Amino acid sequence: MNDDEFRADLLAATASRAEVQACGSREAFVIEVLERLLDAGEVPSAEPCAEFLTGQRGRKLEIDAWSADEADGSLHLFIAIQNGGMEYPASLTLTEAREQGFNRLIGIFEQARDGWLTTNIEESRPLWALARRIKTTALPVALRVHVLTDRPVSERLREIPAEETREKVTITFQIWDLTRLKRIQEALSVRDDLIVDFSHLIGGGLPILPASVGSGDYDAYLAVIPGEVLADIYIRHGSRLLEGNVRTFLGRSGKVNRGIASTVAKEPVKFFAYNNGIATTASEVATIRRADGSMILQSATDLQIVNGAQTTATLAAALRDKSLIPGTVSVPMKLSVVTPAVGADLIPLISRFANSQNGIRPSDFFANHPFHRRIEEASRRILAPGVAGSQIQTHWYYERARGQHLNDQAGMTGAKKNQFLLLNPRRQVITKTDLAKVECCFNMEPDIACKGAEKAFVAFAERIAGEWIEESRRAGYGDEWFKAAVARVILFRAAESSVSKASWYQGGYRAQIVAYTCARLARLALDQPECGGIDYIKVWMQQSAGQILEQQIETIGEAMANVLQNPPLAGQNISEWAKQQACRKTALETRISAVNNFEDWLVTSDEVRASRRERKATGVVDRGLDSVTQVLAHDPKYWESLRSFCRSKRLLLSDDEKALTPACRPNMVPSDKQAAKLLQLVERAAEAGWQGG
Repeated sequence: MNDDEFRADLLAATASRAEVQACGSREAFVIEVLERLLDAGEVPSAEPCAEFLTGQRGRKLEIDAWSADEADGSLHLFIAIQNGGMEYPASLTLTEAREQGFNRLIGIFEQARDGWLTTNIEESRPLWALARRIKTTALPVALRVHVLTDRPVSERLREIPAEETREKVTITFQIWDLTRLKRIQEALSVRDDLIVDFSHLIGGGLPILPASVGSGDYDAYLAVIPGEVLADIYIRHGSRLLEGNVRTFLGRSGKVNRGIASTVAKEPVKFFAYNNGIATTASEVATIRRADGSMILQSATDLQIVNGAQTTATLAAALRDKSLIPGTVSVPMKLSVVTPAVGADLIPLISRFANSQNGIRPSDFFANHPFHRRIEEASRRILAPGVAGSQIQTHWYYERARGQHLNDQAGMTGAKKNQFLLLNPRRQVITKTDLAKVECCFNMEPDIACKGAEKAFVAFAERIAGEWIEESRRAGYGDEWFKAAVARVILFRAAESSVSKASWYQGGYRAQIVAYTCARLARLALDQPECGGIDYIKVWMQQSAGQILEQQIETIGEAMANVLQNPPLAGQNISEWAKQQACRKTALETRISAVNNFEDWLVTSDEVRASRRERKATGVVDRGLDSVTQVLAHDPKYWESLRSFCRSKRLLLSDDEKALTPACRPNMVPSDKQAAKLLQLVERAAEAGWQGG
């Protein structure tokens, strides 16, 4: 896909989002780009905050979104410089990026620190809440300002030197232009343009020791990195350094982090002895050999810390507090250099095993869970009913990985691409994070949904991972569940549209209002006599919320907006209030009257129980047949190879041996349970390094 085609797709995705969410083109562009950057691990989950105003001394102030990164203590501010036209635009210059973007964002930060913003804008605006946060909380570790644009930029703008605010806060600059967004789309397993330079160190780099014989796609090195160097790298690049599975930093109040900080302050020379160090990965390194044969690391591309986030962040905090004295702390470092070709598979495994001794939950590795493959398969197979007399049935396309919808169109001719989009329209794409957020809302956990995409995804992952252990409950995630999940997405989007168009909506906090509206709708349905909830299959069959549910959503939305905009403490940040269980309790207990004929869209408790039993029974049969089919797709030599490998690694249990017996013999068919065991064994073996066959 060339740049023109990528830009056209990005604009089409933006237009589709604007239509579905009933919002403006610029807001839709910002949300679309930020979701892509979040999925790629480049930025934390952000909150919309669209404002343009004139500040002190006539200074132009503008912002589109912001986020606070819990992992590294930095503050991110975002602004869009959007062309939007169909003609391929001219390159964005650094002067334009500064005047129309960076300077306006820095102005927001500085005039919030001065107190001007909180005294000159209305308290109901999201910007007031952000300004109050900036004014009343401690200075961030770094201020990271971002320009989002659908224009290309010159290669010379790839590296913009860091600066400082008046209060000596480091400012880093990022331009997310068309070229970078395209590169991220094409290689999601590789971080973009993150090159850590070590050449400024004494001796021209960081001394390293080769720790493995290269196999063509993997090399390993050992090093001892000065604590202040590691801390400075973290301050400059922040949580972009943290591999996605372990990006959460527990804070300095944690017992482990207090211990690290205490060692730095009281016994820095013993840090190397007390600390396990860090494990890192990179896609490429630049090294040189000295005359004496020793090796020096000059730079590392796509550097990620897969273990040791707490160590790194605590050292950065100590450097800022001036309790870290340069030259006193040394940190052991293991560096695995993994080529992009195998990085998507190998880096998560390195992360998982590096963190196996820590409290990393199974949900932290949910991104590749079998649940997603099952839902993806259902989404490609099940056709939604035609609507409004249309004879065309379409798919609700589940993106197990960001960019699948676009990648599936690669190489298609114009006619084939049009046919694909007719069957898989952009407005019916559901991402993993979309699904997680919607499911949290209808599970009556709007407070979790309001904590951002990452928190919602973790909560959803824990629920699915817990139920997946039991075969009978796992079987419930079949075709009927998929249809009901799509129905919940339809209702969620109906709520987005309803809130955006409502006469009472004054702008701001739409995401929070929508989350609470969906949760209260689910609660209202369950509160009706002998009711088991909303009839999601009816919503699926009509492919819309329908007039009655839309009317109910509108009345609930106004009530939820009132709950959110009136927190118990005067001046309390509305977005923070929305994240609290107290807010959820207040919202779910707020009196709501059912509209006329609301009961027509509900199912009884008996119907829910019967449907659940049927789904499980059907799911067990379908999954059993599917498992047997997958096993028979491989010949006995495949299973003999698996058995030999697992025996060598001591991975086999007695039931595994029994299941392997029919698989290793020609013309024998394993039972459903045996087939399921074999597929689980394949996954365990793959994690241990088996390459198959």
